[in-house]
Amino acid sequence: MQQVLAAHDIPSRIIDRGMSPYFGAGSPAALQVRSQDQWTALLLLSSPEEQAGVSDNN
Repeated sequence: MQQVLAAHDIPSRIIDRGMSPYFGAGSPAALQVRSQDQWTALLLLSSPEEQAGVSDNN
């Protein structure tokens, strides 16, 4: 995700969210971007919406 943002010149950093409740499960993390880049980052990292009215059922 951070590489996608970097490719679009959006600076970001990974934030450690603290200890995991289960030993060995890793540590939860978050990706932080500048407030002016927030919506662009959300659009870039969200899954594409399905096209309305297009059906593959034949």
